[in-house]
Formats: sequence, C-alpha cells, structure tokens
Amino acid sequence: MKSARALWLLTYLFFSAGIARGEMAIPNKEATIKADHLSVDTPTDSYHAEGNVLITQEGASLLADSVIYHRLTGDAVAEGNVRLERGGDTMNGKKLLLNLVTQHGELLSGELFVKKSNFRLRADRLMKTGDADYRVERGTFTTCDGDRPSWHFEASRVDLTLDEYATAKHAVFYVGDVPLFYTPYLVFPANTDRQSGLMIPKLGFSSKRGFYIDQPYYWAINQSQEATFNLDIETSRGVGSGVEYRYLRPHGSQGYLHAFGIYDTNESGFRGEVQQRHLEILTPDLTLASTIHMISDRRYYLDYGEFSGEYNRQLLESTVSFDRRWDRYGLSGDLRYAQDLEAPTNDATLQRLPRLSFVAAGDKIGPLLFSMDSSVSNFIRDIGATGQRLVVHPRLAYYAKPGGALDFSMYGGFQQRLYNARGDSPDPGWRQIGQADGGATLSLPLERIYDGTTRHLLVPELQYAFVERRADQNLPLFDYDDRVLGQSIAYLSLSNTFTRKFVREGMPDEYRDILYLKLAQGYQFSGERRDLLTLVDEGNKLTDLMLESVVTPMQNLSLLLDGRYNLEDNDVSTANIGVEYKGEGKKDMARLTYRHSRGELDYLDAGLVFPLGTRFTADLEGRYSFDRGAFLGSRYALEYRQQCWSVVLAYSDRVRSHQVTGEQQFTINFSLAGLGSLGPMRTM
Repeated sequence: MKSARALWLLTYLFFSAGIARGEMAIPNKEATIKADHLSVDTPTDSYHAEGNVLITQEGASLLADSVIYHRLTGDAVAEGNVRLERGGDTMNGKKLLLNLVTQHGELLSGELFVKKSNFRLRADRLMKTGDADYRVERGTFTTCDGDRPSWHFEASRVDLTLDEYATAKHAVFYVGDVPLFYTPYLVFPANTDRQSGLMIPKLGFSSKRGFYIDQPYYWAINQSQEATFNLDIETSRGVGSGVEYRYLRPHGSQGYLHAFGIYDTNESGFRGEVQQRHLEILTPDLTLASTIHMISDRRYYLDYGEFSGEYNRQLLESTVSFDRRWDRYGLSGDLRYAQDLEAPTNDATLQRLPRLSFVAAGDKIGPLLFSMDSSVSNFIRDIGATGQRLVVHPRLAYYAKPGGALDFSMYGGFQQRLYNARGDSPDPGWRQIGQADGGATLSLPLERIYDGTTRHLLVPELQYAFVERRADQNLPLFDYDDRVLGQSIAYLSLSNTFTRKFVREGMPDEYRDILYLKLAQGYQFSGERRDLLTLVDEGNKLTDLMLESVVTPMQNLSLLLDGRYNLEDNDVSTANIGVEYKGEGKKDMARLTYRHSRGELDYLDAGLVFPLGTRFTADLEGRYSFDRGAFLGSRYALEYRQQCWSVVLAYSDRVRSHQVTGEQQFTINFSLAGLGSLGPMRTM
C-alpha cells in the first residue's frame, strides 16, 4: 500500500509539472505504473522504480530508466532517457530533478517541444521556476525540425511562461550556423494561440518612399481584443507610425480602428489617415453602426496608396447610422459625410446630415398588399444649393396564380416629393412634385428533374413598368433621385437554372447551381431611361440585348458573364467576363477578368498563383489597358518556403496616369513559422 501510494504521489508530481498549464492528476483517479522493479527503502523513506519505468494518467505519461521519490523532502529524481508527454507536447532530457513542495527543479540536457506551434527550446539546464515557468541559461529556440535547424536563436538567458510569452536577453539570430543579427532583448510568443510579440519586419524600396523598413508589434490584449503597432522608417519620406485595433463583443458586435501618421519630409508636413468601423447589435431588431474614413489631404492616397482602388480613389464617405426593425416596419437613419478627392476643395461636396427613412410592407387591404417607402433628408454644403427633401411613396400590389401555373403580380403607386431649397438654389423656397407609377409581371416557371440529380428551372417572364412623366427642371438637383424619368417600357426575359445534387458519404447532400443563364430584351414605348452601364443607346426604342450567366462546373471553378449588345448600332455596349479557379490551399489560383464599356473603358485584369517545384511559388498580377495599349500596373512575386520559414520577393510597377503618379516598388518579407502568429479572436 505504501508503494502504491508513493508512486501515485510521484505521478502527481510529474503531472502537476506537466506541459499543459493548469492540469494535474486528480487524487481519486487511478494511475498506471509499470517498471521492471519496484521497491521501498524504509531507512531513507524513499521509493524506487527501475527499468523501463512508465507512469500514465489521464493522457499523460512519464518514461525513464529509473525514478526515485523522497517522501520527507518531496524531492524526486528521474534519470535515463527521461520523456514526459501530454497531448503531443513533450519534455526530453537525461535527468529530471524536481521538488513536489516548491515545484522548482531542473531538466538536464533537455528539450521542450510544443507540438501545435512546433516550438523547441533546448539547453544544458532547463530550470523549472514555477507551475508553468521555466528559465534557461545559454539556450536555443526554434520552430524548425532536426538537429541542425534552418534558423534558431541563441540567448544568454530565456524566461518562459507556457501558454503566454517568453523573453530572451542578448539573443543572436542564426541562419544555419551563420549569425545574422543581435538584439539585447527579445519578446516572442510561447503559445499555441495568439500571443503578443515582435513580428518579422517588412523591407523594401520604392521610387516614392526610398528604402523603408516596417516593424510591426502584435499585442494580444485578451481573447476578444488585439492590436498591431507599426514603426515605418522611409528614407525619402520620414518616420511614420500606425496602429490597427480589432475587437469582438457579445451577440456579434465588433469593430476595427486603423490609424497611420507620418511627418512627410518631402512635403514638409504631417500626413495620415484614420479608418474606423463599428457594429453594435443592441437587440436582434436594433443595431448601431459607424464607418469613419478620413485622410489629411487629397493627395495622400496618390503617394501612399499601394493597391488599385486606393491610389485612384475618388471619394471617401463616413457614416453613422441606426436601424430598427419590426415585423412589417422599419426605421433607419444616418449621418453621411463625403470627402471628394478629385475636387480642389470640399466646399461644394453635398453632405446628408441627417437622413431618416421609414418603410412599411405587407399590410393587407382586402386582396391587396400595402407598402410604403418614405424618407426625409437634410442636404448641406458651403457652396451650392442646400435644403431638405421629403419623399413619400405608397404602393398597392396584387399577387395571383391564374391556372395554378402562372405567377402574376401588379402594382400601382404614387411618389410625392416635397422640397425646401435654400442657399445658391436658382429657385429657393418650397417646391413639390408627384408622379404615378405602376407595373405588372407575368411568368411561367417550368421545372424538370433529370436522373434524380439535376433540376432544370426555365422561367419565361414578361414585365411592364410605367412612370408618369412630369416636368422637374425647376426642382433642386441634389442627386439622381431628384430626376425621376417618365417612361413606358416592357421587358421579355428567359432564365435557365440548372441545380445539381451531390451525394456525400456520411454528410448531408450538397445542392449547387452549376449554370445560370438569363437573356432579356426591352422595348420602350415612350419616355427616357437611365442606365449607368450603357451610355450609348439613348433614344433607341429597343434596349440592349442583355445576357447574364454564371457557370460553376466544379466547386473551385466559376465563370461569370454580363454582356449587353446594341442591336441598333450592331456593336457590344458592355462586356464583363470573369473566370476564377481556386485549387486546394493557396498554391493554385487563377483569375482572369475583362471589362469593356464602349467609349469608357477597356482593360484586362489577371492573376496567377502556381507552384514551381516543391519549394517555390510564383504569384503574378497585371492589368492591361487596350485603349491605352499599355499595362496600368503589374506585380511579380516569388515565395520560397521551407518547413519553418519562408521569404517572399516582390516587385510592383504602377504606371503613371492622368492623375496617379507612377511608382516602382521592391519588397522582401520574411516569415518564421510559429512566431508572431495572429490567430482567431473569441468574444469574452
């Protein structure tokens, strides 16, 4: 009985000092102890296990050639091929000395291995200074496999807290056996999850910014908050700093904040930007949201924007809004501020401060359904017309299925707009206009199932829309909603949808649309029409022949097509074609996009990611303008990846346009596996 009790205490000793923090043997749980020889030394009150010692309990195990436990002092010694395992994490060494009472001890000629991050810490003496705390004198650490790792740090002292972080003093970074740099102090994660620490810097050269280095520091504040701080040193622009802060809140609420500032030595002034997003879900029916985006000057993105959509941005908008929903009603409002980046000043830019809208839908009046859209907007600016606009648009709709196969609907409504114009309006004061509208839709859904796996849905449809024509030239013009075009127009369309059922063993069946195809043609009896995609068929009775198609023959391959053909001019008005392939992982990807709008734009955008052998991956991007006969921008990147590190070399060339200054940039990014990783956040 004494032997069994002592060996249980010994098991408790090792498992309380195990790798997984906060876990230990429970007294009423059984431990399995195996050894070639078990004995008790009564004079010294010690317990001995020798020869292939194996102690297991609740998924943890200790292996050694011999184990001695001294009951009076609490000291324990395990010698010979010592190995402690829990959940794939291990400690290996020649000899383990530990005091059960103080939880202090040391592992000689030892290695600590954390499986999930592949983190390895080696030292001649690995001292245990607390429940999950360790100290190493003259040790090394890496995330590489093997006795000769591709990279490692050597430090005069390492203090480590499992599941938290580690600090190293007088650390030297080695690639192979070659030392590359020295740092007097280093903080790095010792966690299988998110952890604070310095991340690998980004190095590069830009024709605008010169040589630069961007050093990020990642701070895992808690489970639901994280931040990244950046120090950006540029030889041609100065020294800047930035922060990105992200957080999650209960019930789906979340937010993001990004700020960057730099004293631009080239412009002799401070420049920067602030971006903020927040969504607050107060109840399932009430939400608050904000999106703030401000920059210091209109040329900021021309100098600091890195991607298309940034350096050619035309407008920034900031909004604060709320949304309240009931079963058949909705109330929303927002404050909207716009920053026009193409105008010389923002004085003439129209601002909506505020806008309120109320929507009603679904109230039955006999066989009819009543709905209403309404809004009130306040428009302000320093130069130009200002004022208020009230819009009330009630509608009555009727739905039926004549013959049981046809779908028929019709509606009628009246839009009333009321204005109060001020400022530089040519005709200030109160103005109003009312316009009737209506329409009808008739369709015949036809369905057929092939082989029990493929469903074909064919829907011919006829639509008619009418808007009363009224003179509105004397009304204020705040936006396109102030010029409602009168028209009488009919559309005939034919849509096809093929849906395939995929049987998956042991999982629910998957249904996926493999083909969607729609053809539509319109005829305008009278009035005008406004189509932002087609600016070339004004005055034609026949609208463009419109084609929409989405083809997904495989889950990772898709083809999108949106085209319009002008029958009067016998020419293509618009063509938008996109092909995308996504392979397994990130090493196989291809996309090709073509955009054409007659007289407006004509370009091809492509991207390709593909492996070059087992270690290299190429990433190519480019945008070519057919109307200019030149590339608008291109990027070429090559990644070399080893088991525990990778490096990406990239070159980008942004061509000068009428507004955007050209820029050539070369960057080099290193990544050391397991260090500075950003993991998923969770709400508290």
